[in-house]
Amino acid sequence: MSLQKWLWAALAFGVAAGVASADPMRTVFTKENKFPGALGTELSLSGGGSSYDPEIFGVDEITTYSVGPGVRFGVTDRLALRAEFPYVGYSSGDLDESGMGDVELGTDFLFYEDIFEYGWIIPHATAILATGDEDKGLGTGEGQGRLGVSAGTTVNDVIHCAVDTSYTINGTESDDWLDDDREDLLTFALSGIWDLDDRSSLIGEVQFRDDPVDEEDDFAFRGHLGMAYRINDYLSLMGYGGGASGLDEDYYGMGRLVCQF
Repeated sequence: MSLQKWLWAALAFGVAAGVASADPMRTVFTKENKFPGALGTELSLSGGGSSYDPEIFGVDEITTYSVGPGVRFGVTDRLALRAEFPYVGYSSGDLDESGMGDVELGTDFLFYEDIFEYGWIIPHATAILATGDEDKGLGTGEGQGRLGVSAGTTVNDVIHCAVDTSYTINGTESDDWLDDDREDLLTFALSGIWDLDDRSSLIGEVQFRDDPVDEEDDFAFRGHLGMAYRINDYLSLMGYGGGASGLDEDYYGMGRLVCQF
């Protein structure tokens, strides 16, 4: 691989990894604290993309996309298993790669819920498998593990708020580009949903990370706004877009169609 192509691939993978982690931090749990239920199943189809201008001479703007199915299964009314199977790709100039990304397998446990189903605490764990092709910039080439805790509540029956802190082993690239070893990542996120009516909601979310591109910065930031719409008792749709600071990413957008039965 030429030096220029290697540089493109390294930058593009950094952007692709950012898009994957831009999935709603924990809003999937904030509205009515909804789990699939005992023996219930939730299927989803997600897709998104991003753009990034590295402002490096000879390197074009990098665009990425990710699309793929996901599933959640309720073992009990308080325990859910989940999996996501992303197909990812990116392009920049003459470089164009796509293929299977890193598969995610996880679990969520409703540790606490008050009697009115407003306040809640959810520990969660995720194993990220190195199924993407590292040489093509489609995967990390290393397994990752993420542990976190989410907590939230509902105010006046229409405002849903949640905070989340997560620690990901091998979650980010080393500051030294010549170092193949990955470093751990710490994130903090704040999510909010405002129910406009029984079907429509507005979503807002911000995330802070301890892996800024510029070593002089203390943290990196990502934020997005969007909408969610419940089509019927089984189908719901979510879409959002936002931007980032301190990351190899300028703008991104994603959407998700969810079916529960």
